[in-house]
Amino acid sequence: MNVTNTSNDKPSAEAGAAQESREVANPWDIEPPSPELLETPIEFLFVEHNRQRQAANILHLVADGELNKAGVKKLIDFLETDFAVHVADEELCFFPLLLQHCPPEDNIDKLIERLADEHKKDEATVTGMTVVLGEVLAGKKLNEKAVRTIRGFAEHILQHLALENAVLLPIARARLDENALRALSEMMKERRL
Repeated sequence: MNVTNTSNDKPSAEAGAAQESREVANPWDIEPPSPELLETPIEFLFVEHNRQRQAANILHLVADGELNKAGVKKLIDFLETDFAVHVADEELCFFPLLLQHCPPEDNIDKLIERLADEHKKDEATVTGMTVVLGEVLAGKKLNEKAVRTIRGFAEHILQHLALENAVLLPIARARLDENALRALSEMMKERRL
């Protein structure tokens, strides 16, 4: 049902943008970040987390039996490249900077250890996941075990992101000074050259 706004009140810019995004959003797409965001590395990490959320949503679609070949190809490419680069950003740059700048009372070392362990498991899972997704592209029907594995990985991604977004990024915003953020930005840029 279409509803036309007949009042003289114009919708807010935010409401209009939200409506436009619902109308044009492709559930099979993983939108690339703007390269300029690397100037603000915490925001860049947050956008990368949103891209991982988009990947998890695509995994759910595949587990539900839906198929968009172009979308699955993009997902495989994302998991094999961008996901790995993001993990390297965190492991080699972001986590060490946080450990260096956070006082002991933040207990950041235990959280980082947990997240790093999850990253190691993710690396192995991604390899198997891309094989399964490749089989889906070739027309193979998913068995129940594969469906559970895909759903499990999607849920794991979402839980991991929730922890990073709710705990890690706010700590980073509070603890990393301008010099640390500049260093993080430069390291992340170098990885993308």
